[in-house]
Amino acid sequence: MKYLTALFAAAAIAGLASCGSGVSLPPVSPDDVEVFMVGAFPTEGYRVMARLAESMDLNTPDEEMIEVVKVKAAEMGADALIIDSLRRTTEGGVETDLRQEQRKIIEARAVYFPARHPELQR
Repeated sequence: MKYLTALFAAAAIAGLASCGSGVSLPPVSPDDVEVFMVGAFPTEGYRVMARLAESMDLNTPDEEMIEVVKVKAAEMGADALIIDSLRRTTEGGVETDLRQEQRKIIEARAVYFPARHPELQR
């Protein structure tokens, strides 16, 4: 079980960039990145640029965790950030060794809106 917990933590910390679109956009200000909380989605069509994940101390405020992934999304030029999950390591059916430090995990998708980027149209 320790192996699975360590594997999950390593994947979360790595900032999963799988399933990306391969699109390269110039960086934007984090203030320009829209945030859609868990269960909310953009009304316009979007494409995923990257999946992001961070693991932080249990006492880290949610707002701070969101800001960290928002900054990463802005560096990629994302138009928005869709928060898929914001939870503790003990939630979501994942068993952990109680002797290990509990963490908070945020998982999100950095996305862009193709309609806002005519330069990407072919």
